[in-house]
Amino acid sequence: MAHTTAKVLNRICLLKPLGADHQIIHLVSGENVLGRSRETGVRDTKCSKKQLKLDVDMIEARIKLKILGVNPSGVNGFMATKNTECVLENGDVLDMVYGRHSFKIMFKPPPEVKRKFVADDSWISVDDGQLLVFTSKGVEASTKIAAYDVDGTIIKTKSGLVFPKSSDDWMLNYDDEPKKLKQFFNNGFKICFFTNQGGIAKGKVNISEFKAKMQSIVHKLDVPVQIFVATGEGYYRKPLPGMWEYLQKEANEGVGIDKAQSFFVGDAAGRPEVAKGVHKRRKDHSLADRLFAKNVNITFYTPEEHFLGSKQEHWLRPEFEPTKYDENCSLFSPPNTKLPITPCEMIIMFGLPGSGKSYFCENHLIPMGYIIANADTLRGTKACFEACERALRNAKSCVVDNTNIDAESRKKFIELAKNYNTPCRCFMMSTSIAHIKHNLAYRHLTDKKHSKINDMIFNTMKKKCTVPSKTEGFDEIVTVNLKLKFDSDYNESLYKLYLLEK
Repeated sequence: MAHTTAKVLNRICLLKPLGADHQIIHLVSGENVLGRSRETGVRDTKCSKKQLKLDVDMIEARIKLKILGVNPSGVNGFMATKNTECVLENGDVLDMVYGRHSFKIMFKPPPEVKRKFVADDSWISVDDGQLLVFTSKGVEASTKIAAYDVDGTIIKTKSGLVFPKSSDDWMLNYDDEPKKLKQFFNNGFKICFFTNQGGIAKGKVNISEFKAKMQSIVHKLDVPVQIFVATGEGYYRKPLPGMWEYLQKEANEGVGIDKAQSFFVGDAAGRPEVAKGVHKRRKDHSLADRLFAKNVNITFYTPEEHFLGSKQEHWLRPEFEPTKYDENCSLFSPPNTKLPITPCEMIIMFGLPGSGKSYFCENHLIPMGYIIANADTLRGTKACFEACERALRNAKSCVVDNTNIDAESRKKFIELAKNYNTPCRCFMMSTSIAHIKHNLAYRHLTDKKHSKINDMIFNTMKKKCTVPSKTEGFDEIVTVNLKLKFDSDYNESLYKLYLLEK
């Protein structure tokens, strides 16, 4: 007990900046008034010199906040106007001015996590609004999670339309949902909803109306629920496990989750269309819910299986299974392909974006001295052609690292090689379309240098693809298999998750 008291007496409180423009601010016990000053590093004229009053309680590890400035501040992503008062705790995020100059509240040592039930309804925003979390009154942490999708699982539209025509266009999907969820709650389960709501980030869904709708659903069910809302793309969106991981790490009061006793129910299950009979049904719009459960490693049920006791239904597996990706395959076909075949040669790569062309070049050709000519890097096909010509003029091997999807785009490079009496080979990536789409999703998550490829552009390129032939003038056509080496265990585990919804 004495040791714990000593820790509390020695506790300090910091505001840790979430950007590179500010420095750590040390708060004293009791009243602190902060704003535009040399101490905070904030020079923004929208920030008053006396913007915030923070009354720090080191024993309870809490801060009583009052907004003093004319312009609003932000608390965990939500706007807080002048004279707003609230309590901040360890880990909360405070914006000096709403949306700007963000600091994370840190008590050292942090307060002990106590298991408790939620006394009142609350909404919080995580990662600049990429995740919203609603916790209703009475929610308790548990080792057992009964998890559900929302649209098409807990609710459906009253209008019968696929998408609701208004925020009031909903009804419970099954009449006995309140009874069933209460049974799970009474048996020690924590009830959680996980929902993708990309319309929020796109501005198509009114955030206030959406929040009111979620709270109305919980009120109708009459059972405590915690709701996780992925508002856009990225790691929080199902089937990626970001929402579940946030539940585990931040939203279950430090209580570990027993996955063997937990489950997830959702309608995005990859089921084909049923055209006839009593159970006539459209094809499921995606696999996101089923694959979310697979990524999280918990049991999955469709709403019909869970609420009606229906038999397990047939579903269509994804064309690419990341968990079965074989990094031990041979690199080439034929496997005895040589690199290089002569001191000077030209290689023309062939493959859609995401097929692994540049990865192959960086890991296998650059170390052998090949000059890489890439239209994106050099900002144009003309510059790419000129780079190849310089290389061949100096008797150096070169690689055309473009998509080269049709014979026309390959022709001038083949002719260039002939003009220099240089062998020209085509290295054709074997990566399937489903695998390519997985790679693009992975790249979007891990490499912000690449912009996301629009589906329409990708499909147009796919239609234009013509498989290379030796009749074009190639000396050899080699098939290249994608063999990846990961720079971290995290990236490898991420790659082997289901990243696509369909």
